[in-house]
Amino acid sequence: MSEESREKYIETANPNAAGDFPYMVREVAGGKSLTIDPAFHVMHWHADLQFLFVTEGSARVETLSDAVNVSAGEAIFIGKNVVHCVLAESDAHYYNFLFPADLLRFYAGCPANDDMSAVLAGDALPLCRITSDTEWGSAALSHLERLRRFDEAKPNFYAYHVLMELFSLVLLLRENGAPSISAKPDDTNAIRTKQILKYIAAHYAEDVSLDAIAADAHCSKSACLRSFQKVMKMTPYSYLIEYRIEQAATQLRQTSEPVGTIAERVGFRQMSLFGKYFKAHTGTTPKAYRARYR
Repeated sequence: MSEESREKYIETANPNAAGDFPYMVREVAGGKSLTIDPAFHVMHWHADLQFLFVTEGSARVETLSDAVNVSAGEAIFIGKNVVHCVLAESDAHYYNFLFPADLLRFYAGCPANDDMSAVLAGDALPLCRITSDTEWGSAALSHLERLRRFDEAKPNFYAYHVLMELFSLVLLLRENGAPSISAKPDDTNAIRTKQILKYIAAHYAEDVSLDAIAADAHCSKSACLRSFQKVMKMTPYSYLIEYRIEQAATQLRQTSEPVGTIAERVGFRQMSLFGKYFKAHTGTTPKAYRARYR
């Protein structure tokens, strides 16, 4: 996907990206993230590679063109820059392992870099479901289980252990992985939805109206709602709120700006409304959320 296309969606960053070991594990249970800020159930993308490992219940990974169900004891690989969202059952328990492709690069000129490039680039393998039905799939799931245990126990030489498992996982994908989805031609609903997402990304801080969204997408308000709901499973207004909350959360983490200033900057004109929506989406108040990162 081109850089221009990705700008339509939310980019989520790995908080450990600037550290000396840019690897992150996010544990999610009952719809709540246990190790990092709550995930927003909207289409997003990130530059990291991702393995999602389900231990209980089930999760559904949706892209703009398709969806893949992942049950307990299964996993899915999500390539970098793939626009997606994760929808989990209320009883689901899963782990996200995120890391940049450069974490698995060899020395400059090493032939192994070329061998790994199809997976690391993310283009040839956007999504790959991993099950125990095959020998390689069982091996991959064992590596993911070890990664889960390492994150809990933090053994000596933690980084070495993690890298060994990640290298083994990517090698298994390189040798055996096949895309779980294939790109589908854009239809009218997808084209309209992409335009709506682009408009929201550019104007979310303003007083956005359905009239303006529909006009920009060159369709009626009813067609605008119908197309967006079919593709995104939510209304444009719901997505707008999610987008604003995501932007506010990022600023709360990364700046010391007053909460009221941030609320207004992302499009909320009333502090009471901002607080209500923020707590509904994150489970905490803006001030408490910020305190977690101080």
